[in-house]
Amino acid sequence: MKSNENIDAVWARLVSRATRVALMRQDMSYAELARELTDLGVPESARSVEGKIQRGTFRFSFFLQTVYAAKTDFPERWKDALTSSRTWEEKASAVLEAELALQPWLTSVALATRLDEIGVAVAPGVVESQIREGVFSAALFFQFATVCRLESVLQFVDASSLGHAAMAGGGRT
Repeated sequence: MKSNENIDAVWARLVSRATRVALMRQDMSYAELARELTDLGVPESARSVEGKIQRGTFRFSFFLQTVYAAKTDFPERWKDALTSSRTWEEKASAVLEAELALQPWLTSVALATRLDEIGVAVAPGVVESQIREGVFSAALFFQFATVCRLESVLQFVDASSLGHAAMAGGGRT
């Protein structure tokens, strides 16, 4: 069995890379992102932005803030949520719910079971409450995207990268 720490590190690196790629596509520095985020009402310094992105251990709402502030292309089904006047947590929830609506048969139990197959242990009740409250990590979003084959995420990371991360926790080498 692989340690949760190692699995978490693999996903954090993937999230970090996806976020840095979104910024590179817009030729945006951390300082510029910090200014744009502050303009959106999310006060951040260049140093705090860089640290978060390098660690890759932030909430999905921060990933959305980054994508939006950088004026990066994002999936069309995310548009209503991202352009709404909701909180960023509500936007995160709405984006994931829009993605999961494509597979309405997936329950929180099914999601937890699928996540467990890639070494991510999350109780169904936790899955449900984190989605509802919009407080899930960016890593969890990418993990959902992997186990549910959410094609929208391919705008930010290659399918092979998702597969490699999943294999790191799935008990196979």
